[in-house]
Amino acid sequence: MNKIRFSGLQYNALKTHLFPGDGCEAVAIALCGRSRYGDNHTLTVQEVMHVPYEACFERKPDRVSWPTDVINPLLEKAAKKNLALVKIHCHPGYYEAFSDIDNYSDDRLFRSIHAWLQFDEPHASCIMLPDGRLFGRFFDSDMTIHHIQQITVAGSEIHQWHYSSEYAYNEKLQVRNLQAFGKRTIQLLSNMKIGVVGCSGTGSIVIEQLKRYGVGHLVLVDPDYVDFLNLNRILCSIRVDAERKTAKTIVMERAIKETGFNTLVTRFEKHVSAVDVVKELADCDILFSCVDGAEGRHILNLISSFYNLVLIDMGVKLEAEEGGGIKDIHGCVHIVQPGGSSLLSRGQYSVEMVRSEAIRRANSEEVKRNQYLAAVQESSPAVISINMQVAAAAVNEFLARLHPFRNVHNSDIDAVKIMFNDCVSYPESLPDPCPFFLKYVGKGDIEPLLNNPELSQNDEIFRKAV
Repeated sequence: MNKIRFSGLQYNALKTHLFPGDGCEAVAIALCGRSRYGDNHTLTVQEVMHVPYEACFERKPDRVSWPTDVINPLLEKAAKKNLALVKIHCHPGYYEAFSDIDNYSDDRLFRSIHAWLQFDEPHASCIMLPDGRLFGRFFDSDMTIHHIQQITVAGSEIHQWHYSSEYAYNEKLQVRNLQAFGKRTIQLLSNMKIGVVGCSGTGSIVIEQLKRYGVGHLVLVDPDYVDFLNLNRILCSIRVDAERKTAKTIVMERAIKETGFNTLVTRFEKHVSAVDVVKELADCDILFSCVDGAEGRHILNLISSFYNLVLIDMGVKLEAEEGGGIKDIHGCVHIVQPGGSSLLSRGQYSVEMVRSEAIRRANSEEVKRNQYLAAVQESSPAVISINMQVAAAAVNEFLARLHPFRNVHNSDIDAVKIMFNDCVSYPESLPDPCPFFLKYVGKGDIEPLLNNPELSQNDEIFRKAV
């Protein structure tokens, strides 16, 4: 499948440039990373160059002519790292196809780009319509044309356009959901591949909701098993699972299949830092973080940035008093979009916490030697009803981004805080970009993966890391 992914910030700026209000065509060029997984080739937008209106030779309602030498700086960047170029122009008159003029100009442009770069990799051309919808095509090195089957915008609102249909939802099973969110949203969910990392307290509840909304494909990640300590908070787990120490992902897969919605399941009984897990999650359309630790959150935030994915993170905090009472209960849902603020910049974890957890996981002897390592939070008590409210808030945030239904703009909500002691729930706006993650937006597959030596395919780099 051929795909393109934009961040929401890139998309909004692009739409503003392509439709300045004069009714004439305009053009922009995107520089993209690449992600290859199975049969999927995804272009992940890193930056977008808006061709100035005044630089164009001609701008009319049905054509735009511009000097192609303006893309030379992007060609130089692409040549160094095998990046892709995507030409994007608009059709103000809603013409939903490539015109003869488009065909001629694309043929000249992409023959030139392929001759310059000498890569056996595709580049792409897209058209945006006045309603913001995008469609397009890939150009192989031999100028064979392939339609783009999926274009995604990972922003405060999630847009996704499909030009193929792999999954079909059962309308009889979804009648109530259709009434609430509409046929388009339910059809979109049936085409989505969603990653859920952590299948315990909040994770099992997120999975329960997503499967009943008819999500087409769920990727489940958790290295742990069911025991008698977590039996009271994992949906669909039973006593025999605790006795047999059944993997949490297996319990979730069993429940999904028994529900009968034909949801595909891919599961990993591994830590999220494993290379095959990272690649599978990078191929998803959205990620849910239901983990306790800093390292897992950090890796998921990296995947979100490198591959232009929305990340929804959630957490529950219960502070107990010495006498057995409860001092404080609060939950939080964070919505992270590439190029915006991150879980790191929002203070949800520190770099030292990430390092500490990574060392604990990889080398217990190193922990003993490094007494200065930051204290890593151990698992805190959990209450299923609290977990349910936070997990429901997380899924509702996801649905609100697919199908805006609130009186508040999604762009004004980056986090939702739930203070159970005070019976208060309120949104927070956290718009300032995170400088650490900003530089990774749209990078896609690089060596080492996620710029992490431990994920390197190069044996020498890997040995130095460990």
